[in-house]
Amino acid sequence: MAGIVPERPIDARRSRDRLLWTVVAVSAALFALTLIASRFVAAPPGAPRGAKLLPRVGAPPATPGELLRSLGIGSLVWYACFLSAPIFVWIARRFPLEAGRRVASVVVHLGVIVGIAAVTAILQFKLTYGDTTLAPPLGAFVKISLITGVLPFITVALAAHALDARSRAQERSLETERVRSQLAESRLEALTAQLQPHFLFNTLQGISTLITRDPVAADKMLTSLSELLREVLRRGERREIELNEELRVLESYLDISRARFGDRLSIAVHADDSTRRALVPFFILQPLVENAIHHGISSHAGAGTVEIGARRDGDRLVLTVTDDGPGLVTTDAQRGIGLANTKARLAELYGSRHRLELGRPDRGGFQVLVSIPFRERAATGDA
Repeated sequence: MAGIVPERPIDARRSRDRLLWTVVAVSAALFALTLIASRFVAAPPGAPRGAKLLPRVGAPPATPGELLRSLGIGSLVWYACFLSAPIFVWIARRFPLEAGRRVASVVVHLGVIVGIAAVTAILQFKLTYGDTTLAPPLGAFVKISLITGVLPFITVALAAHALDARSRAQERSLETERVRSQLAESRLEALTAQLQPHFLFNTLQGISTLITRDPVAADKMLTSLSELLREVLRRGERREIELNEELRVLESYLDISRARFGDRLSIAVHADDSTRRALVPFFILQPLVENAIHHGISSHAGAGTVEIGARRDGDRLVLTVTDDGPGLVTTDAQRGIGLANTKARLAELYGSRHRLELGRPDRGGFQVLVSIPFRERAATGDA
């Protein structure tokens, strides 16, 4: 449906896979930048050979190198955080912090954090002290490292959950929009399916009354009906067409009405040239004209005129169907299938951006006014 139904939502799985690979790419880039920056960081004088990989907090830095060292640039914990980020994103997707799974998620995360922190501490110990006699006991070193070194990994895990929660929220929003779009489409199809049998019933009833009285007029009505049905089927599931096309479809219905009412019915169409390419809901004019003919012509013995108008009012397209009949003293038109169906279709297509007004012109009769956003097919890029 041109310009109305939202575009097809992005596939949720593809969106979340993109998130994971984005984290992988960012982590790899940060890993490389840290590796490059660490080349400018010298270990403190007299420190063990692997001290460059230890987090350091010293006196206020006097040089850029000391500043980088005080920030921990090049420490093994930095590398471990970057490398483990995709793992935490994967875990956040498999064990989200949702009701009913929160305890399991916390247990899994703590287990992974402790495991990664322990492996990092052991590697840090081996790289820093090696086989030197200055090395502290491995158990004590790992214990202290676990106490002081799990915070960065907890931060990475929380960041992964924040990213995953945002991804899930976007996924739910897209799914809600998709369901809403499908519901609107289904309701439009139901409304269209309701309208066409109603129109067919009224037309066939008119043909049946002419078969014995005026076979020629009945045959002409059947020919016009077949042409109209062919136009309806040819347009398939299109919900909007150009006003020019809508008027051509309407002409087949008007031929049916002229054959039925003869000289009693006069039709006048006034459509500004600027409105001819404007998009309108398919089959929007037929029920309005049918309503005008039913209440303005068939309800009394005299002749009558139905006027169909289309004009542009700024960024709005205004359609009017007016008859010079006796008007309506009740709300039957509001309860009829034609107008009720039209109102529901406009609400589904345009929401609050449409107006449908019923009124009595100063010269008498009855008028239906429809105001919708003015859009042309060329502006929407539709085929």
